[in-house]
Amino acid sequence: MAAPEQVLDKTLLENALRWFQPEFRGKLLNPIESQFPNYRLPRDIQAVLATTEAILTDIQAWDGSSMPTAQVGERLTKGDPSRLPLFKQIILLYRRSRAAYTESKTEKTFHLELTDTLEQEVKALDALVNAEWFERVETRRLPRLKDFLPVQLIEAAAVHQVLLPRQYDQKFLILQAPNLFLPDLAYFRTKCEDRESPLAVAFLDIDRFKQFNTTYTETKVDRNLLPRFLQTVEAHVYHHGYAYQEGGDEVMILIPSLSRRLAIDFLDELRRNLAALEYQDIKEKTTVSLGLCIVEADCSLTDRELRDRASLAKKFAKDHGRNCIATYKGPRLIQLELEVVRQQGS
Repeated sequence: MAAPEQVLDKTLLENALRWFQPEFRGKLLNPIESQFPNYRLPRDIQAVLATTEAILTDIQAWDGSSMPTAQVGERLTKGDPSRLPLFKQIILLYRRSRAAYTESKTEKTFHLELTDTLEQEVKALDALVNAEWFERVETRRLPRLKDFLPVQLIEAAAVHQVLLPRQYDQKFLILQAPNLFLPDLAYFRTKCEDRESPLAVAFLDIDRFKQFNTTYTETKVDRNLLPRFLQTVEAHVYHHGYAYQEGGDEVMILIPSLSRRLAIDFLDELRRNLAALEYQDIKEKTTVSLGLCIVEADCSLTDRELRDRASLAKKFAKDHGRNCIATYKGPRLIQLELEVVRQQGS
């Protein structure tokens, strides 16, 4: 039986465009105008504003209140096909904003019907994002503050972005506390997006950790194994980014401004270093499975979704032999694009 045709409420598209207009002005135009009150906006900024308004006007003129998702691109193309890249970029940014808002609300309830209602908007946006025509459209690069202002003024405009005081995990006092991970991820995403730099998010897990506890007892593992293991992780990441204690055998890692190739090399060196460690009164070596996400600027996923994608990649690594790194082939970070890139002997 064929899947039911997805229908999109045009109000959702109108909301996305209305959201984008003040968002674009607040992040780009206001900081520029505060430095140059009489500055005439460049043509690329004027083009974004004019195109956004034109798309909104066109959508408002559509007959009816909804349209099949598969036909949205065709309908917009009749107006002007050059609008589609900007339209795609707006939808991706709006999807991230609404998904983050939905997450903040669903955390406050366990009622399944209420949760499902809250998630309907994001599900509709996901149906649009996953449409074949939408995936084929290239995104349009939006003007950024770095095109107009030096870093000092960009940093001054982002006064609300502050890296929280460092706090170590209470048990071992070696890695960062787990409650810092999501705030730090939000901070580094902003800083990397300002510079159009990638951000590496990794999830590390000790292979067959329960076997260590069963064989040697948790007391001996906590005393002889984990401190040395965690110190090696902390030393490797030191001054490049941060590592966060997630559990006895799990670590999250954030490394700003690393490309996919450099991040793989960096984490593979850590993988090999950990596999070479020796522990007092413990015969076995510690191998690890790592899941890696490379977050590009304007990625449509929320911070929690990125954590989930790194966890999914880690599971893929475990399911495909352990002692390896798994990551995504492309920037969409979808399960179908997972692959093992480094493993034992490579």
